Amino acid sequence: MIAKTTLFALAGVTLTCALWWAFKPARTDDPASAPVAAPISTGVVTEARAGVPEPSNHALSTGERVFELALRKGRLISGPERLEVHEGDSVVLEILSDTSDELHVHGYDLRARIKPDEAVKLRFTATRTGRFGLELHRAHAELGALEVYPR
Repeated sequence: MIAKTTLFALAGVTLTCALWWAFKPARTDDPASAPVAAPISTGVVTEARAGVPEPSNHALSTGERVFELALRKGRLISGPERLEVHEGDSVVLEILSDTSDELHVHGYDLRARIKPDEAVKLRFTATRTGRFGLELHRAHAELGALEVYPR
């Protein structure tokens, strides 16, 4: 009985090791083998300068990301629900609403008071990575999320 249990345990350990070896994550020590993030084109504001070449598609540089959000009755009617930026980017939220409320960017603890039919700008630098909810407090409505990817 003990031999049978020992043999069963040994087979389980061997199977676990074989499966781990077959499906282990690939090492990314070599920067050349690391995946390259695709550039994000949503709301990017760029400025062309004479004599300065444009960055290549693989270059990651800090930039200003402008997102225009239009709200009606506490709901998003125009603009992206998912705001994608990279760490270090300057983020500008331009908000236009038909009702007064307060926009809260969770995780950053930023607030913007919104007045009816008056454009409001919330400007900040994306310093924390992760997914952060955008919420209207008075309407108790989630508008979407800010996703900040590491550089």
